[in-house]
Amino acid sequence: ENPLKDTYTIKVIDVNNIRKTAEEIKALDKVSSVQYGEGLVEKMLSAFRAVEKITLIAALALVVVTIFLIINTIKLTIFSRKREISIMRLVGASNYRIKLPFVFEGIILGIIGSIIPIAIVIYGYTALYNSLGGVLFSSVIRMVKPMPFVFYASGIILVVGMVVGMFGSARAVRRYIKV
Repeated sequence: ENPLKDTYTIKVIDVNNIRKTAEEIKALDKVSSVQYGEGLVEKMLSAFRAVEKITLIAALALVVVTIFLIINTIKLTIFSRKREISIMRLVGASNYRIKLPFVFEGIILGIIGSIIPIAIVIYGYTALYNSLGGVLFSSVIRMVKPMPFVFYASGIILVVGMVVGMFGSARAVRRYIKV
């Protein structure tokens, strides 16, 4: 006897399946309409995919540039220490003992290079989260809570910095130290 129809709000686990879920619900008996913001959801998903791809490409480009800079820094260090390297060879130091300090220097450079991005992630993301109230653009897009997230992201940045530094310095050592 109630003239108003029943309304249900359904949350999907995977946003990519929202159209399929809406079609399945629409196929049920006694369902007259399904509304989920058809055009808006697809546009947002495609925009997020584009941002994800651009971010990945930019991150890879930055890693390549960082490796190049570390290679050049270690190369300059090797050339400035030519005399010490030749003395080490004369006293019988192994190739490993000659190369290892340069690899450690690359790791240290990677750690030092990670400090500014870590500070930006910790303070910048926390400030952004607090200023926006944890909501990005609309209540549909919620940000991840900062406290465990910024520490995980900082750890990843530190490890990537160390690995990139180690890889760049190992490559420079292989190329520029003739042993």
